[in-house]
Amino acid sequence: MSYGIHPEPAAVIAHLSDTHLLAGGALLGGLVDTEAHLRQTAERLRVAAADAHAIVVSGDVADLGEPEAYALAREILEPVADALGAPIVWTAGNHDERTAMRSALGMRGAPRDPIDSVTEVAGLRIVALDTSLPGWHHGGFDEGQAEWLAAALGDPPALGSVLVMHHPPLPYRSRLMRLLEFRDEQRLTEVLDGADVRAILSGHLHVDGSGTFAEVPVVLAGATSYADDLAGPPPAMHGIDAAQSFNLVEVYADAIAHSVVPALPHPSRETIPAHLAEQVHALDPAERMERFSRKPD
Repeated sequence: MSYGIHPEPAAVIAHLSDTHLLAGGALLGGLVDTEAHLRQTAERLRVAAADAHAIVVSGDVADLGEPEAYALAREILEPVADALGAPIVWTAGNHDERTAMRSALGMRGAPRDPIDSVTEVAGLRIVALDTSLPGWHHGGFDEGQAEWLAAALGDPPALGSVLVMHHPPLPYRSRLMRLLEFRDEQRLTEVLDGADVRAILSGHLHVDGSGTFAEVPVVLAGATSYADDLAGPPPAMHGIDAAQSFNLVEVYADAIAHSVVPALPHPSRETIPAHLAEQVHALDPAERMERFSRKPD
């Protein structure tokens, strides 16, 4: 049932990033419990993303590339994915290690090859591009990846494609993080020319953000581990154990929309009580507008 001028989305993606899990219950930086944060995020996913067709994790799954950290990610997220009937699309980031990630997450391919994949759901193709470069924190194309991506984007399905890459192809607000940007933007522009890529989903910066690259919307998911506080005094970088979030990306035939969802539990109040929402739902369209949209005299 549509409440407005738009139909229900044709495809929904729950987009998480930068979980930075550690083995053995270790705290990130001795302060941040990234495991607890992801467990809390998973519970909120069950509600917020109940209609999701896929769960995308756009890199830095583990902080140190430990096999146990990847196993922990599976333990936490796979039950949610099974309950939703949605596949998990894993993407590697600069903190990930390909050999351990591929083995622990049950991925095919040679141990050190880029962790690239193609997943199709609800008429939408999700292309995961591994922008990590072994031994470095900045991103780019590994040998043969640009050609692989061009082939993967051929013959698009009905809803086109969404590209997932850890390093966003955007200018970065943080000066230090510019050292860790995606360095092959020109080649990526050439690959995307003429391809039906509807959006690019990224992480890496630990902030909610958006922009455009080669006329394609780029959407950043804030980290579930910790956020980068851009209001902290420069030149230092300031990580805070607050403002964690994930995104919901809704794909329509002619539009893309995304929403930012708080990842952790917090005090709240019902701004629209459940009983009122149920009353509105029971009305016919004209009555619904009159009841909910009409301002009192």
